Amino acid sequence: MAANRKKRGRNGARHRVTRAERRKILRNRILAGIVVAFTAAFVAIAAFGSHAAEDNQVSERLFSTSYSMSDMYNDYNSADFALDGQKMTYTDSDHYSSRIGIDVSEHNGEVDWEAVRNAGYEFAYLRIGYRGYGSDGSLVEDAMFETNYEGARKAGLDVGVYFYSQAIDEAEAEEEAKFVTDTLNGRHLDLPAAIDMETVEEGAARTDGVSGDQFTQNIKAFSLAIVDAGYEPMLYTNLHWESFTLDMTKLYDLPVWFSNYSATPGTPYKFRVWQYSNTGTVDGVSGSVDLDIEMTPADGSEASAGAAAGSSGSAALFRAE
Repeated sequence: MAANRKKRGRNGARHRVTRAERRKILRNRILAGIVVAFTAAFVAIAAFGSHAAEDNQVSERLFSTSYSMSDMYNDYNSADFALDGQKMTYTDSDHYSSRIGIDVSEHNGEVDWEAVRNAGYEFAYLRIGYRGYGSDGSLVEDAMFETNYEGARKAGLDVGVYFYSQAIDEAEAEEEAKFVTDTLNGRHLDLPAAIDMETVEEGAARTDGVSGDQFTQNIKAFSLAIVDAGYEPMLYTNLHWESFTLDMTKLYDLPVWFSNYSATPGTPYKFRVWQYSNTGTVDGVSGSVDLDIEMTPADGSEASAGAAAGSSGSAALFRAE
């Protein structure tokens, strides 16, 4: 509209705006509009970039380790696993040392930990608690945790814990980790604090509709909260979950406690602990008990990022996404 107005020349005389002048005014206004638009876009992009850079800094701080496919797989020789009665060993001592342990919950009743130690078992994973299947998802401490913790420590076994998860999202996974660390209340662990995720075979579970990607994110959230509390995290899992549910490329540097009841592990993926039986008989434990073997590299060259993170924070636990 302003382009059609009359205006005064330098001598004050009024004159009609020519067509050429109108085109010039219009061109200048278009150019000015383009400059304004580009300026606004630049400001928006800069603001977004600043926010993204901040997010990236957080992501790099939490998931900063390098990654290659070879990092995912173990180099164990199946032929070197040997079962002597109920005790599993790994015979290639040039590359790995091994030791055996058990894992228990309130379902195992009262345990004579001195008898367990005298039977040759050197470590124990204790269930510290669980989340109920119901919609309310109550968090419950294992009824025997305190007794088992004190007894196993007194008998000289190395102790780790596990929590049976039914988290449906990251917030609930973090809540579970907080339950673990609050229950520990600063007490020492020799071994990791594991998140135990399993398929519920009988009846409905609150996690029935949770996707594999969400489970993966839940594991990461739990693990990072455990790290931030000064403990080492671990994932309890099996081959079906590794192959069909979880994205192991996002969890490759998290220590794994692998479950498979057979003469050999049966997984290509790395693991630190293998739960090789759920029908073991051990002095000091009534009925069947889970049996485990822990693998340690002879040269210490495969210390996990999780182990490092457990003492130095969450800086190198998962790969950057």
